[in-house]
Amino acid sequence: METSAIIKEIVKLPITERFAVIEDALKSIKEETAKEKSLAEGAKALLADYTEDQELLSFTAV
Repeated sequence: METSAIIKEIVKLPITERFAVIEDALKSIKEETAKEKSLAEGAKALLADYTEDQELLSFTAV
């Protein structure tokens, strides 16, 4: 469904339901952003291990 069609349908809802839709959309965006941030932080935390640890470097040759 295209964004414009979604907006047209949302506008038909009562205002309290529109707020609920907006809150749910924002919540999903925050959760996704937090997950991406967490994965990025995890990758950064392990970067030194994967670039310096000889036991882990052997896997890059495989």
